[in-house]
Formats: sequence, structure tokens, C-alpha cells
Amino acid sequence: MLDTETETPGRPQRLARALFGGGLDRRVAPVAAISFTYSASFSTFWVYVGIYAVEGLHWPSGRVGLLFLASAPAAAVANYLSGRISDRIGRKRPIVLSFAASAANLALLSWLGGTTAIAFALIVLQGVIGAPAYSLDRVLVADLVPESDGREEAYATVRVATNLGVLVGPPLAALLVFVAGWKAFLLGISALGVVGAALAVVLLPAVAHTRAKREIGSLRSVLRDRPFALLLLSVLLAFTVYCGFETVLPVIAVSAYGLAPSTWGLLVVISPVLVVIGQLRLTRASARIPAASRLAASTILMGLPFLALLASSSVAVIAAVIVVFVIGEMVWMPTSQAVAARLAPQAARGTYFGALAAMTGPAWTLTPFVAFQLREHVGVGSVWLLLAAVAVAGAAAGAAAARA
Repeated sequence: MLDTETETPGRPQRLARALFGGGLDRRVAPVAAISFTYSASFSTFWVYVGIYAVEGLHWPSGRVGLLFLASAPAAAVANYLSGRISDRIGRKRPIVLSFAASAANLALLSWLGGTTAIAFALIVLQGVIGAPAYSLDRVLVADLVPESDGREEAYATVRVATNLGVLVGPPLAALLVFVAGWKAFLLGISALGVVGAALAVVLLPAVAHTRAKREIGSLRSVLRDRPFALLLLSVLLAFTVYCGFETVLPVIAVSAYGLAPSTWGLLVVISPVLVVIGQLRLTRASARIPAASRLAASTILMGLPFLALLASSSVAVIAAVIVVFVIGEMVWMPTSQAVAARLAPQAARGTYFGALAAMTGPAWTLTPFVAFQLREHVGVGSVWLLLAAVAVAGAAAGAAAARA
């Protein structure tokens, strides 16, 4: 994406083209900076929270399961409410307050985390107060970039920034834990949250917002909007497949296929590296394909590769499954977000995107539970058949939504 203010790209733009396949659009540069900071900080917290609960707080696995069971629905409701509130007061203030409150919450956790009930409550609260910083960046992209002027590529740019945070955050967190322990881990992420709040104050534009009428900005109106309801269903099903990749595949790879945890650690890096290098290139290359076809094909690419594990569970096959899954995900994510921005009324855009972000909650809650029940009572193969079937259903719903 070329600099929008100059026709001739400068050195930073040429470097960005060489590394990422596109330059930086200044319209979404502030959003990309916020997304990178969130990914490197609070997303990293959620990557480590299970390990922290077991190793740092010495909780049994059953309590950790209850923690995730409580956190996902609470965060889903908060994602919807943060979008609805942003329709009334704008996007910037909720994001700033979210970063600041999340930083304070993790600092408090580092101080009071020795008490089980308080630690449990603060971790669940983190998912609630972190919702605006997590979900409102995609609404800002829709606010700042018109559909006819590269909105889908703008979403791809922000996604590259998010995955750069994935590459930076977890290794930094691991270093903090190794050198100084879990308190340093929490305080380090808290410090990054303070940086995120400051960046949001300085960089994010105060986008003019339209006060939505109650009947336009309600959950009922979202669900009655048939094309958007279909998109919600599609995102729920696609995220179910995504959660299968994030939470189910590593457990089965290690426990059933005999993969060493260190080997999985190397394989999982494939995802952010491919996104950083290929996201903009793939988004631009697929732009001429109709959105309905892209949504359908990308969702199927996310789910059907799991069927290869029915034939072989070798490291090479698992790596190939990851590669094909990530290619599908790279097309699906910006396409689904761009379709959502096109379908959502401008006055209620935050409410609509909040409902979309809320779809992640049921997926994160139910996918591991259902998958591991299937594995225990039916067999590992049934898990991959389920994910493939869910992907096909999600592809059909997404295509129908995009055509509308």
C-alpha cells in the first residue's frame, strides 16, 4: 500500500514493500500501532494465562478450565457492549480507558494474585475491560477508509501489525518470566499497556461519530438484519475452526501424535511469519475474486486440510496443514471484516462489529470442550471430520452473506 500523500515511495515505504509486500497507508498507521501494542501486551497475557495459573498460582487444571469457561462469555458480552458504547461516545475514549484499566488490573494482579478468589476475578475482569482495545480497531478502519479506497487492504495492514506483535510479545514475556519471574511478567505487560494508552491518546484521531437511534443500534436490529445475521453465523463457524487450530491441534499433536512440545513451538511460528510476509501480497492478489467466492473458499481452506491428518500425523503433514490453514485464514480475516463494514449501517457500526467480535466467545468456550469429548469417546479422527464439516457450513453462510 503506497503512502497516500506521495506518489513516490520513500525509503521506509520501499522497505515495507520489500518485507511485507506493501507500503504503509498513513490513514491506518495509528490503528496499526495500537493493534501491535495490544498484541504484544494483553494478547500475550492470554497466551500465557493458563501457564501462569498452573505454574505461578499453582492451580489445578480443573480450576484453569473453569477460568476459561468464565472468561470467554464475559469477554464476548463486553465486546458487544464496547462496540455499542463507541457508537455513542466515539472509539478513542473507550480504547484509551481500556488500555489504562487493563494495565492497572494486571498491576493489581501482580500484587494480590496470591489469593485464589481475587486472582480468578481479576483475570476474568481482564477480558471485560480489555474488550474495547481488542475489538474497536477494526471499527476504526471502517471509519477511516472508504470501501472504494482500499478498505480490505487496510484491514490486511492492521493484521500484519497484529502478527508482528505476536512475534515480539511471547518471546519478551518468556524472557521476563525466565529472568525475574511471574510478577515481572505481569508488570511488564502492565507497562506496555500504559504505553498503549499513551499511544492511543496521541495517535488515534477523534473520529466524528453519529448518535445511533436505539432501534438502529440494538442487538435485535443486528439479528434481524438477515445478511449480517448470516455473516455472524459464518464468523462463528469459521472461528470454531480457528479455535480448533489454536487450542485443539496442539494438544492432540503432543498427546496423541507424540509430537514434542518444542517441535510444536517451532511449527506454530509458521502462522505469524506467513501472515507478516504474505498477508498484503495475498490480499492484493485475491482482490479481483468476488467477496462471496473468497469467503467460501478461504473458510474451506481453513477446515478441509485437517482431513489430511486422517491419513498421516507426521511432522511434515502437520506443517502442511498449518500452511494451508494460514493461507485460508489470511484471505478470510480481511474479507470478512470488509464485508461486515459494508453491511453495517454507519450510525451503528460499533454495535454491528461488537456483535461480530462477540462470536469469538462461544467458539473459544465450546470448541475445546466438544472436540476433546469427541476425541475421548469417538476418536481423534472424529475431531478433524467435525472441523471440516463446520468449515463447509461456514463457507455456505459466508457466501450467502456476501452475495446479499
